[in-house]
Amino acid sequence: MGFLFSERDFIATSKAILILQPILTSVELTMGSIISCCENGCIADANSLLRKYRDDIFFYLYVLVYDSNLKLEQTPSGNKEMEETISSWMNNELKGFQIGKLLKSIATSDDLKSAIVKYNLKQSFDEIGKQLNNYVHSNGYIYYNKTVNGYKSGELAIEISKLVRHAKYITIVFLFLLALCAPHMIMSTDYIDYLDFNKTPLEGSQYWVAPFILQFIEENITLIDENCMEYLKNNTVMQFDM
Repeated sequence: MGFLFSERDFIATSKAILILQPILTSVELTMGSIISCCENGCIADANSLLRKYRDDIFFYLYVLVYDSNLKLEQTPSGNKEMEETISSWMNNELKGFQIGKLLKSIATSDDLKSAIVKYNLKQSFDEIGKQLNNYVHSNGYIYYNKTVNGYKSGELAIEISKLVRHAKYITIVFLFLLALCAPHMIMSTDYIDYLDFNKTPLEGSQYWVAPFILQFIEENITLIDENCMEYLKNNTVMQFDM
């Protein structure tokens, strides 16, 4: 994803130009750390890092929603506040910005609010967030790390399976909303590759979805709802039925 999105995620605010690529680099490294924690049976650490993964990848989306609002000349009431938040982040001074506030701001976008309501995304995120927060704040003895031998037979596999399911859900919701507010981000490289070689792009290739993105969406979109693929086909210009 980082390679695909590079050179597509330059964002302009009234105060500066910013590059979002470092967020995706951090997200990738965080997922690597989550995998290492799972390999060592450190489920509490893995879930704590999953909350960071969620917060970071959705802040990436938050900035793109702000950018989309500007380009489409949409002016949600919170757009000025979004710019101030982004400015504070750029100056390494952002404080007290919680995921609930982030999601509320995203939900003001004309591109996203109907989908967020239709598929109860806020409720689902609240449920996952509550569990992740329990691990971050150690809200009980079950939310601590323990050695592999400390788990009953099959228990560790169940915990890892739950974590994987949450990671996939967080990622598919991110891609689902990204496709609605910034569809160019998931475009395959074919169209640009043709132009780089001074060739005429194939007709409609600007609407092709990158194969690995399409595969992940096809395999995981039902984690949101079985009708979400049709929603994407009906509400974006991208081709999801190649």
